[in-house]
Amino acid sequence: MRAHEAQVKAEIAERYRSQLDAMAALHDAVVSIMAAVPWTIGKRRGLNPFVVKTLMGLLTKACKTFRSIQILSERGFEEDANPLVRVLMETTVAIIFILQKKSKERAVIYHAHILAQNLRMLNEWKATPGLKRKAPKAMLKRVNDGLAEHMTLLPAGTDVKHHWSGKRSLREAVKALRHDVMYASLYRFTSSSSHASDFGAHFQLLPTNEDFVWQIGPSARGFEVASYAARELFWMAANRIDQRLGLGFSETLGPHKLTRADIESGQR
Repeated sequence: MRAHEAQVKAEIAERYRSQLDAMAALHDAVVSIMAAVPWTIGKRRGLNPFVVKTLMGLLTKACKTFRSIQILSERGFEEDANPLVRVLMETTVAIIFILQKKSKERAVIYHAHILAQNLRMLNEWKATPGLKRKAPKAMLKRVNDGLAEHMTLLPAGTDVKHHWSGKRSLREAVKALRHDVMYASLYRFTSSSSHASDFGAHFQLLPTNEDFVWQIGPSARGFEVASYAARELFWMAANRIDQRLGLGFSETLGPHKLTRADIESGQR
């Protein structure tokens, strides 16, 4: 670790000790839920093992993404944590969307979309010089057959090509959940760092002659944005699964819910 990085990490550890501890505690709480398998499901209506495994996979992904955000945030790499907050947001939206209604159908749509995207990738490889041998006929047939099998379980005309929700885009999926504010704020805010259009975040201007000072190293500035957003999303994902499946982990998750008072006080 470079000297400046160690200094920034120490500054963040001192200034944001309570928030860092809260992130670690939430992560440990959700991991303890994951480790408590097999889950005892108290609310089975509208669910099946396929749905439950899909949710477990998404929550596993959320655990790793949250941990990555935690590591980057505590080291001052806020601009690099922001794209992962966006990833965590989409994972959380997927969990909530699947559990909103028609969970069995929506889980199939989710997996059918993955197959459709894999098929699209293989077809692009097949048409790209130097990659054709990476897409053998047997592999193409296997993915095609898997997609066709999934489609037999869905209503005719279901769109699985554009988005995992069966809708045209993430925005439409979020709108169906009535989380428009989340999309307009969090998703849009993190878009610039996800698409290399956050140029202004990586330099400062000297007040004397307006020369550029490039911010190559980490900084304690902006820690709250990624850390608070990640905690809220991660808790939301785990809590929705717990409540919908009736797992009985409310006492485990309850103390880790982030409130507006927590954010305004900065003490948690």
